[in-house]
Amino acid sequence: MDPREIISSHLTLCDEVYQLLLEENTWLKTEKSAPTMDFLNRKKAILPKLDESLVLFKKLKPELFDPFDDTKQLVKDSHSKLLQIFYVDRENEDLLIKLNQPHDRQTFNRFTTPPEEIDKIHQKPTEEQQGTDEGAGGDRTPNSAS
Repeated sequence: MDPREIISSHLTLCDEVYQLLLEENTWLKTEKSAPTMDFLNRKKAILPKLDESLVLFKKLKPELFDPFDDTKQLVKDSHSKLLQIFYVDRENEDLLIKLNQPHDRQTFNRFTTPPEEIDKIHQKPTEEQQGTDEGAGGDRTPNSAS
């Protein structure tokens, strides 16, 4: 098999994996449950194909590439598709982790203080507030005598 065919078949396989991951992503977002065994078996069926493709890919030598065909572009397309696969796979992993947590963890909101309250905390103190601070001994300097 020539390098162009190997890369082209690898890109086709990457497209297949990407579509499968998108399907899983849609399932996780709409059904809010783990995928079915049928779906997981489809994912497992692709693994041997990926292994075989990877072995062929590792055997490729750049000097065998034809400089006048689109092999370089196919390699770039494969790389781009792999980045998309990694992104969707990571999102699916995050969704699965979230779905497997108890319900109260799924709805937990770390920021319970409303934004208005935070703004109030960060406002500069008024003259009235500064006066009460000084009356409480706040105007003493470290070098003043007692």
